[in-house]
Amino acid sequence: MADVEQDADIPAEPAGSSSAAEAARRIGAHRATLALIGTAGGLAGWMLTDVLSDRFGSRWHLFASIAAASYFAAALGLAGQIRPRLALLAALPLAVIVALLSVVASLRFDRVGQFLDGPDKLLAALVLTMLPLPFLIAARVGRGWDDYPVLFLAAWNVVMRYAAAWLFAAVVWAVVWLSDLLLSLVGIGLIGDLAGEPVTIWLVTGTALGLGLAVVAELSDIVSPFLVLRLARLLLSPLLAVVAIFLAALPLRGLSGLFGDFSAAATLMTIALAGVSLVSVTADRGPEDEARSPLTRGAARGMALALPVLGALALWAVLLRIGDYGFTPERVAALVLAGVVLAYGLAYAGCAALAGTRWMAALRRANVLMATGLLAVAALWLTPVLNAEAIAARDQVARYRSGRMPAADLPLAEMQWDWGRPGARALARLEASGDAALAARIAALRAAPDRWQVDAIAPDGAAVTALLDLLPVRPEGRALPDWVAAGLRTWEVEQWTQACNRRDAEDRPGCVLVIGDFLASSPGDEAMLLTDGGGGRLDRMAFLSAGGEGQRGVPLLTGGLPEPSAPAVIGAILDGQFTLAPPDVTALKAGGADLILLP
Repeated sequence: MADVEQDADIPAEPAGSSSAAEAARRIGAHRATLALIGTAGGLAGWMLTDVLSDRFGSRWHLFASIAAASYFAAALGLAGQIRPRLALLAALPLAVIVALLSVVASLRFDRVGQFLDGPDKLLAALVLTMLPLPFLIAARVGRGWDDYPVLFLAAWNVVMRYAAAWLFAAVVWAVVWLSDLLLSLVGIGLIGDLAGEPVTIWLVTGTALGLGLAVVAELSDIVSPFLVLRLARLLLSPLLAVVAIFLAALPLRGLSGLFGDFSAAATLMTIALAGVSLVSVTADRGPEDEARSPLTRGAARGMALALPVLGALALWAVLLRIGDYGFTPERVAALVLAGVVLAYGLAYAGCAALAGTRWMAALRRANVLMATGLLAVAALWLTPVLNAEAIAARDQVARYRSGRMPAADLPLAEMQWDWGRPGARALARLEASGDAALAARIAALRAAPDRWQVDAIAPDGAAVTALLDLLPVRPEGRALPDWVAAGLRTWEVEQWTQACNRRDAEDRPGCVLVIGDFLASSPGDEAMLLTDGGGGRLDRMAFLSAGGEGQRGVPLLTGGLPEPSAPAVIGAILDGQFTLAPPDVTALKAGGADLILLP
């Protein structure tokens, strides 16, 4: 099997003095080369973010920024595993492709800043930058681009070496900070003045990163991923036990509480991806390195068979959410990710169930295919084929026209500010639908200078009426006070309506307004609004009937984590299981301050 390091021009331990001198020279040259690459990357970052800052917003600047970031990240990841000169050459076409696809994706938006606001596009660019690196290394030092032993080691080398290099860069900055702190004691602030300059930050960070990667490459026998991978194998059996308990309890617990929001789907996908990583680590590079322990091999096989169930549950959770509320770009991304997780699960389970005793060898072949498939998905995400904003916009308009989506629930602000040109086209179609109230809301959105000044938009009367029908008020017999309703803003009506439409396991709404004399120091009643912010998060807002601040937050005086869930608190209030009473705390009053010890 080819050694990943053999092409890096880093000498082994020398035998004689002359060879020792030659080795020292080559090591010094290698360190200087990678440090210079890092310095050049830092210089490019400073030029693009500071010197050429007047170009921000242009697509040429976006191309240059993505190309530079991709180029230097790829070059540094390759250098140390192949010769630096070859690393610089191999990274160039990769960076150009990633930058071009990013510019294509940015055409969905009028402003480049909108493209940069969402993490999904940059994450796809990151995948396209880093995932090909093991294939490039294997093509150079292995038996071909799909030489799995080299692919496996190269991939983990990139991860471990970057982690170590970033740690070294952090230590460098810690030393700079401490040096400045020491010299400032005698009135010398030169280091602090220099370190505060943007050019210094970029150059020092880039140089430290390159130098750190060079040193880590020299110590490949010491800073090796194998220790971490062997330790990771120990986590497989406990994780499988947790998954087994979850799957065994699922029929008894039921699915009603599983698919309320994205938190369940995100948890399932995270656990499934952790399982994929641990099973892959157990299979390792080849037959000579894969786990020998029957317990570990059995746990790997069991996890592989459980992965499709986790993936299917995650996909189901996302589809139910989409069925209830339609597509948004985030839900399109969640659907694609759930599909990838399910594909990995099916591939792993197929290998474990059908390949007999050689199932780990089959799994290693499947990993190559899945990696190339993931590259294809990341590339398509930056093309019109997987235009998440266009998919979401078309779906929301179709749901409204078919009557499945009321106008009050349409994500109009997101269409205006987040969904780019597809969102603008969707708003135009909705505006032409003949609904005067909806057209007025859209016109008000367009008139607002930015999304943070939409507060002045008066809510639609029909939307307020619909909210009043949904929002329960306690104690029984009380109604929404005028001093709460008078200041309602459009975004609040939409947000509260969405919360009230969330139902718990007993079909109770995810909102309640409680009226009472909460503040002895303030005349009249106050109101406390509790809503389900999604994922069981309890959102809280207070309203005052007289004087002072009209709205304020409501802190929790029940210490500890996790916080009480929204369904539990709101459900108890709706069932009449609440009281208005002083909290169980005593304040220390001194100097005009009330100091309390949270329980």
